[in-house]
Amino acid sequence: MGCIGPATPGFLITLIAAALLGLVSFCVPYFEPIFFLKASIPVVGTDLSGSITFGTLGYCLKFPNETTFCSEPQVGYKLDVNQLLDNNLPFEIPSEVVKWITYVLVLHLVAFALATLSASFGLLAHIQEIPLVCCSTLISGFAATVAMLAFIFDIVLFALTKKRIDKTPGGKAEMGIAIWLTLVGFMMLFFSGCFYMFGRCCISSSGGGRRDPEKGRY
Repeated sequence: MGCIGPATPGFLITLIAAALLGLVSFCVPYFEPIFFLKASIPVVGTDLSGSITFGTLGYCLKFPNETTFCSEPQVGYKLDVNQLLDNNLPFEIPSEVVKWITYVLVLHLVAFALATLSASFGLLAHIQEIPLVCCSTLISGFAATVAMLAFIFDIVLFALTKKRIDKTPGGKAEMGIAIWLTLVGFMMLFFSGCFYMFGRCCISSSGGGRRDPEKGRY
């Protein structure tokens, strides 16, 4: 069957999941079109407004004159939430607390790394099928768990942030595609084992070959 084997469906699904999680991991400030949250913030004393987009490793500010400033990419980034949201609560949110909260976004990088490792085992499974398929499926399970935790954190953090910004006079926020890419990546990793089983049941049986007991493949 050429380069298509029983491990191909599972390999492709984990590869796509890794690609999606990679886009999320290196979105803003590297790749601005993909973000978790975009907020429009009015400029005090004018009718103009700028915007801020949040990513895994930083944020980008777009000013009314169309100039853009992006923070240095780093795990855990500081942001003056009180000034941004015109916080009128009886307490302030320290920037160090914000930094520790954004540290949790590193879960996206962990999920991406595990998904990439799983896809690598899936590729090697075309040579030595059974043991490496098991490794790929196991690692996919860990990656799916991490991606699920990242998705839950994204929903909680950015939904609350959106609600707070929407309550600010003149403020408006929208959820970005990065959250949903994380969800799709999680679902692909979660069901990757089913795709490996599909490959063994359908592609193996349709190959018409005899099984090689030494290599564990058809």
